[in-house]
Amino acid sequence: MRNNMLRNKSSFVRGSIMVVLLLTVFTMMSFTAFAYDQSRQGSGSHTVSSLRNVPTGRAYLRWNPQSKVLSVSLYLSGLQPRSNHVTHIDAGTCSMGGKILYPLKNVVADASGRVTSASTISNVTGGISKRSWAVMVHSGPSARTSDLLCGNVVNPQRATSVTVPLSATHPMH
Repeated sequence: MRNNMLRNKSSFVRGSIMVVLLLTVFTMMSFTAFAYDQSRQGSGSHTVSSLRNVPTGRAYLRWNPQSKVLSVSLYLSGLQPRSNHVTHIDAGTCSMGGKILYPLKNVVADASGRVTSASTISNVTGGISKRSWAVMVHSGPSARTSDLLCGNVVNPQRATSVTVPLSATHPMH
């Protein structure tokens, strides 16, 4: 009889320990799910959104040899809505950037994450470079922010107008 009572107590204790362990695991999983859900809201929502909208675009460069004016038109999409971006032409390439050669207008995406912008640069004496320019769009409102989009200017025929496809500089986080 005494052995049965000890076995019943032992079974009860083991059962209680199992219930406590299961409740602990369930609670931890609930907190983890809650933390994950919270991370997707607020500041994390920009990352989730940017994965759905990979930025892309193109730049049209036109140089007038008589007036020495370079016109640059940008058409961008897939940006964060109402985000502000520094744009410029670098002396160099996307992979081997150089100094800022020609600053362009900062651009602000519309509610759909799109941009249409035009900039003009006076006193451009050599025309559009054959291969040593890159059109750059930064991820924020200053040139100190990371690169977001880039396109190498390829103009072997020294044309007075070229189209430059812009693509993401690295995979989105």
